[in-house]
Amino acid sequence: MRTEGREWGVMTWNLHGAAGPDLAAVAEVVTAESPDVLVIQEVRRAQAADLARRIGMRFTWARKHWPHTPLFWWRAEGMAIMTPHALDAAGHTEISSGASSWSYRRRIAQWALVGRPDTSAYRVYNLHLSSDDKAAERRAEALKVAEIIAEHGDSPPAVVAGDFNDGADGSVIYALPGIEYAVPAPTSPALAPQDVLDHVLLPDEASLVTVSVPGGGPDWAAHSDHLPVTVRFTVDWVVGDFA
Repeated sequence: MRTEGREWGVMTWNLHGAAGPDLAAVAEVVTAESPDVLVIQEVRRAQAADLARRIGMRFTWARKHWPHTPLFWWRAEGMAIMTPHALDAAGHTEISSGASSWSYRRRIAQWALVGRPDTSAYRVYNLHLSSDDKAAERRAEALKVAEIIAEHGDSPPAVVAGDFNDGADGSVIYALPGIEYAVPAPTSPALAPQDVLDHVLLPDEASLVTVSVPGGGPDWAAHSDHLPVTVRFTVDWVVGDFA
């Protein structure tokens, strides 16, 4: 049985779509990083479609909540998974408890299967957990996500990424499957980052892990109130194992 290491890049970014980010500038950043997978939080469907077109990626979008009512359907806030590779088995589910569909407190987990021509593949999960002082709710949401991942099974491996809103609360990371291999840099606010909120969790067998986070400042704050995080890693795959 022959194996070979295959490097992947995963990027997560809370784009704060309600603030109308410059998608041309965002596309330049993503293109420079050239990730295999991009997961985005706080993005409207039209914004996701525009960005995907600019960077030449397929995408799947899921609605998180209506900001007012369904009458303002174009303002619906959601999450997106993008990739230049095969995209399949997309889904999402609510993980918050009892929040109305037009409340920002409503939370979902989104996922999709992403596969490359070299037959390596991952099931990618996109999260945006509860904010503010809702530590108990964040942990409950993380535990629900862990249950979902377990139900999906361990083939292909899982990558869990997004805005965890956890700050110094390590219980969220511990509740989710996967490992954060490097000490992350602050990602919020983008102007002068202080809080570690955005993460990429990798399979246990990942190696050669690198993490890239910009330093922040006015130019980055013009894109979003969060900084993007890009993680690259290598996993050994059996040649021809996963089609």
